[in-house]
Amino acid sequence: MIDLKDKVVLVTGGFGFFGRGICKALETRNAKAVPVGSKEANLLDLESFIQLLDSVRPDYCIHAAGYNGGIEFNRMFPADILYTNTMMGLNLHHGCEYLGVKKVLSIMTSCAYPDTGMEVLKEEDFWNGLPNKTIRAHGIAKRILQTSAEAYGEQYDLKSVTACVTNLYGPYDTFNLVRTKVVGALIRKFVEANLEGGDSVECWGTGNPMREFMYVDDAGEAIVQALEKYEDSSLPLNIGTGKDISIKQLVEHIVEAVDYKGEVDWNTDKPDGQMKKLLDISRMKSVIDISPMSVKDGIEKTVNWYQKNKEKADAKS
Repeated sequence: MIDLKDKVVLVTGGFGFFGRGICKALETRNAKAVPVGSKEANLLDLESFIQLLDSVRPDYCIHAAGYNGGIEFNRMFPADILYTNTMMGLNLHHGCEYLGVKKVLSIMTSCAYPDTGMEVLKEEDFWNGLPNKTIRAHGIAKRILQTSAEAYGEQYDLKSVTACVTNLYGPYDTFNLVRTKVVGALIRKFVEANLEGGDSVECWGTGNPMREFMYVDDAGEAIVQALEKYEDSSLPLNIGTGKDISIKQLVEHIVEAVDYKGEVDWNTDKPDGQMKKLLDISRMKSVIDISPMSVKDGIEKTVNWYQKNKEKADAKS
């Protein structure tokens, strides 16, 4: 197990939604977290990134930067998503190998898993098919990230692992309508319905699909534990809660947290998508020890933060 006390850990995307949670977990270990965003270094420019690494001289690196969004964002910008995420990952591994970083942990999402109808996603099935077409550009970019981790380990002996993280939510998420995902979109809908005096909120589908959601700070702690203890570069490590809830239950938690008194209109003309999608966390339990927050409590915290920071959160790209 790696002792992170007094070690320098570079966190790409460290000022973002997930990066904040990771840096918070690093600080509990008295590690020196160095968050970087696009203002500090352009990960699409290898020379710029190497200059940053040379100035910081990190012992370890967590790659949490990414360019993604919801289904509509993926539909509008697949080429940008593929190029940006692929090049960031390749430059990251090349730069870290060049400057002698001791270990790299890169983060991906379940969109990289094959679209084979599996309800429970196991790491051993990671390569058994293509990602869903609606998110394929993002999924393929993350598969290249996994391949890059393996390749730099095989050729240069760079210690590099990946973690596949479930759906995250929490304070500092983006609520921008183009970039936000399901939890952010639903929270914004119900908060605005209250503000505008709306008597009905439309939600897509039947509400029956089952999804897994993890509070961002819990995921941040899990990622840091993975950096400390996970060593298998051949497969990503699933990071999740191991529990799912229906979209209808998620909406009920949001309605309660927002104190919304109107009707919920389920538009069943809209598709449900895959009915169940849950990460298998058997391998995670052998490496990581956390007690995730309940979705109900996490939604309450997220709604409270959003209501206090709505204007800034809505504008975040």
